[in-house]
Amino acid sequence: MTGTWELNGLLQRRLWIVTGKGGVGKTTVAAALGLLAARQGLKVLMVETHGLTHLAELFEAEGVSYEPKAFKNGLSLARIDPEPAFQEYVLRQVKFEFLYNAVFNNKYVRHFIDAAPGLAELLTVGKIWAFVEDEARRGKKPLFDLVIVDAPSTGHSLSLLTVPQVVVDAVRVGPLKNNAQQILALIRDPQKTLTWLVTLPEEMPVNEAVEMDEKLELQAKVGVGPVLLNSLWPQILGADSLQDLKKAKVDNPMLHLYRQRAEQSAYYRDRLRERLPSRQVLDLSLVYQTKHPLRIAESLSESIRAQLTGVRP
Repeated sequence: MTGTWELNGLLQRRLWIVTGKGGVGKTTVAAALGLLAARQGLKVLMVETHGLTHLAELFEAEGVSYEPKAFKNGLSLARIDPEPAFQEYVLRQVKFEFLYNAVFNNKYVRHFIDAAPGLAELLTVGKIWAFVEDEARRGKKPLFDLVIVDAPSTGHSLSLLTVPQVVVDAVRVGPLKNNAQQILALIRDPQKTLTWLVTLPEEMPVNEAVEMDEKLELQAKVGVGPVLLNSLWPQILGADSLQDLKKAKVDNPMLHLYRQRAEQSAYYRDRLRERLPSRQVLDLSLVYQTKHPLRIAESLSESIRAQLTGVRP
């Protein structure tokens, strides 16, 4: 039986992680989700990782950095880079900046740190944890109602979500282990954290989405929300109309292309639903807009809202 989500239930979570195969429109969908939540009255922090600037470019937001910056009603944006995340983490432990500079700005130490496997992912997810939990841990009201992470493509996202468990298993005692356990408590709590999978109605993206869904449950052990099927070719012409055109022997190249793409979209939409029967799949039709990506995000946001509420505009 397919689990059906309602918008109000989704908005009660504190952290949304948006992931998918590269090229599926993940960033645009993440922006659409941010617009959706902000329009419901939530204070939303959008987070970019690995030094990327796609969200900042889409929203035309300037001066985006490590610290959150408000740029639109209800929306703020931050970019997580491993180096300032590492500095922040170390300073929380040693307290003295001169000691940090003396030890960790040494080029040999820095080279060793940069080469440490999984460290960048741990620092990134640790900063995400701080955005969600830091204020509450201090007994203060959270600065943001919802944090939305435009996560990297599927393989890197999985590393981001599984590296805290690696640390817990590898480190016996100490602040690093304690922090990793706190991160796990957040990302594995389905009442606080949900992962959104974005895919396309094509063979490879559908296969990767199905594989990622299994890995998110079994390896990362995180809650998975709706699957977003992006760039679905709309059914402009019904089956009867297409049949009439066939009978009339209309042989137009553009009509042939449309029929081919629409049939492909429908085929892979059905395959996705067959292979993920327990997931709610939201259909996001292809938006014919090339110059203004924000308009695409706004259109997708409205489509997501309508499907989650059952209320059409």
